[in-house]
Amino acid sequence: MARATLKDVAAAAGVSVSTASRALADNPAIAPATRDRVRACAADLDYQPNAQARALRSSRTSIIGLTVPSLVNPFFATMAHVIQQEASRHGLSTIISSTAEDPAQLATSLGTLASQQVDGILAVPYNGSDDAFTRLPMPVVLVDRELPDAGLPTIASDPRPGIDAAVAHLLERGHHHIGYLSGPMTTSTGVGRLAAFEEACGRHGVDKREIHHGGFDRAEGHQGTLDLLDRGVEAIIAGDSMMSVGALEACHARQVAIGRDLALIGFDDNSTMRLQASPVTVIDQNVADLGTRALHLLIDLMSGTSPPPAPTTPTTLIIRPSSDFTRRRHHRD
Repeated sequence: MARATLKDVAAAAGVSVSTASRALADNPAIAPATRDRVRACAADLDYQPNAQARALRSSRTSIIGLTVPSLVNPFFATMAHVIQQEASRHGLSTIISSTAEDPAQLATSLGTLASQQVDGILAVPYNGSDDAFTRLPMPVVLVDRELPDAGLPTIASDPRPGIDAAVAHLLERGHHHIGYLSGPMTTSTGVGRLAAFEEACGRHGVDKREIHHGGFDRAEGHQGTLDLLDRGVEAIIAGDSMMSVGALEACHARQVAIGRDLALIGFDDNSTMRLQASPVTVIDQNVADLGTRALHLLIDLMSGTSPPPAPTTPTTLIIRPSSDFTRRRHHRD
């Protein structure tokens, strides 16, 4: 008869393999009742830990690494906070590195984390940074952005539902000349969101559309908004958090009344978007869910399991007064 495995114990106890492993190791992050249930199932199955796996576990550091493009960007700051808090609940410490939207800094950060012998890495990558991940000896999970050719497990959102809903909403309110603040083509999110905007405009028959090609930062959002306003747009969709902030600043500087003179839709929900005279409609990715799911996937991989590919999570449109007004066409004629 085949020897029971850790996976068998986890199934019998109704928990994940990573939880079963931590329970048998007396990890304080696991509830006492769960630890007792896992131990009882292990005893019933006559489970005997593999000596080699036990030796490998003993060399673990209980530290994970996280690289994000920016800690100024509220989306990535929230992601880092969520991951760090959830990791702590699982008895893990987190080393966080900001790579400043620079592939070279990402490569350096990954090398530093590897030299610290972290047990696993969560990373937000850049297009073309595949080589930086090839020699890493520990499990890696990509978050938010994808590297299709790298073959690494990835947790990301699908921009299409949220952007499609945004374009449809603007047209329903009479906003037919729509501008889009696009992120850089060096990121999968920049490419994917622009494609989603183009597809939505084509599907819904937008009269006029304008695109400002920029980057994921406040200054690009500011300059891009001024550019789009000069092109006469009636509505603007921003392609990320920081460009949304830049768009707000540009509108205030031009004395453009959001929710009356211009319909504005931002990306990612945060307090800046809500605390405006005209609270801003947003395309939300649910960053807390993204971060939590990415960490749980990494923990499973660190425990030696091979979970199924994680599906992308849909973006959603949260409608607020900044876009939820009806434009009377004669006001623009």
